[in-house]
Amino acid sequence: MRLSIWPLCLGLALFGCADRSPDLPQTISTVRLAIIGQALIEHDPRQYLDAPLSTVAPILSESDAVFTNLEVAVAGPHCACERTRDDVYFHGAGPEVLDYLWDLGVSLMSLANNHAWDYGPEGVLSTIAEAEARGFAHSGTGPDASAATAPAYLEIEGITLALVSAASVNSPEGARAADQVPGVNMLDPNDSKDWERNLASIRLADESSDVVLVYQHYQTDAPSGWQESWARAAVDAGANIYVSHGEPTLAGVEIYNDGLILYGLGNFIFHTRTEPGRYTSDVWESVVAEVELSAAGVRNVLFTPIALDPGTPGPLSFETRGYPEVPEGDFGESILYRLAELSASYGTSIEVQGGVATLQVRSER
Repeated sequence: MRLSIWPLCLGLALFGCADRSPDLPQTISTVRLAIIGQALIEHDPRQYLDAPLSTVAPILSESDAVFTNLEVAVAGPHCACERTRDDVYFHGAGPEVLDYLWDLGVSLMSLANNHAWDYGPEGVLSTIAEAEARGFAHSGTGPDASAATAPAYLEIEGITLALVSAASVNSPEGARAADQVPGVNMLDPNDSKDWERNLASIRLADESSDVVLVYQHYQTDAPSGWQESWARAAVDAGANIYVSHGEPTLAGVEIYNDGLILYGLGNFIFHTRTEPGRYTSDVWESVVAEVELSAAGVRNVLFTPIALDPGTPGPLSFETRGYPEVPEGDFGESILYRLAELSASYGTSIEVQGGVATLQVRSER
């Protein structure tokens, strides 16, 4: 079922909500938001594989909404798009990738990242137009800085969710959204105006919603501890959830003032033209985080491990690599135990049992 949402967003996909988390009181209205790694997707896998994501798709279908970062620029049929780079790290795609993500259940997206600019300003506007034509809710880019920074809002079963998205990345100066200039909502670690502009957007979102999700694409040079400082400042400003991608590896989880901080979920789909062996094995491992929400914020989280196919040399290696499935046995549990170990440094206790991991954030008061 697709529901209409507030004017800054155009749509959200809702699915039946099976109970994969600890028992909840039936008197409390809750929704489930699945948060996944970044979607660096350049083609529809159904063109090349009979049953892609066969073990992952059912998990997403159990959630009321699915969030990811779209790590490509989309060239629509009317876009005069020109590449801004010509190497193996260029990531552009046609609108069919959005059709696949929509069919998969993704409905809420950040567009703020270093590859949003791979087709230049026309590509930024084309990606927005193609996302809106399909009903995706999105934030993080826009025709100017104000639109790129603005929250997006959606309502799910009486709970209003807001999304603010920003990128802290090494990109050409032209990629930054400005007055009457399309681009990305940038959050430069050395720019106090960026910091205050984004905090103001989070405060606005908090005033107008029940739950605030703040996204940061973090892939830049910054002093040690800067990301933690920003994530906690976002929570202090009103964020209930902070989630980041960027460096394509799994990072730890922190609970701060009842806010859920996911410092890095790595990859969900990873279409890379790099040679096999270019990345370490952990780049191909991540989790799906199913977050149980009420109007008071985050209640608990269920983590399911996923492993991406790094690819096998052959004529369709690029087309068939980089897709996730749920690993079984010791391999899957090793991903969860690594997440638990990474999180322990933040004082977070994650329980691993039966191929999944759980984290209680708060009880209803």
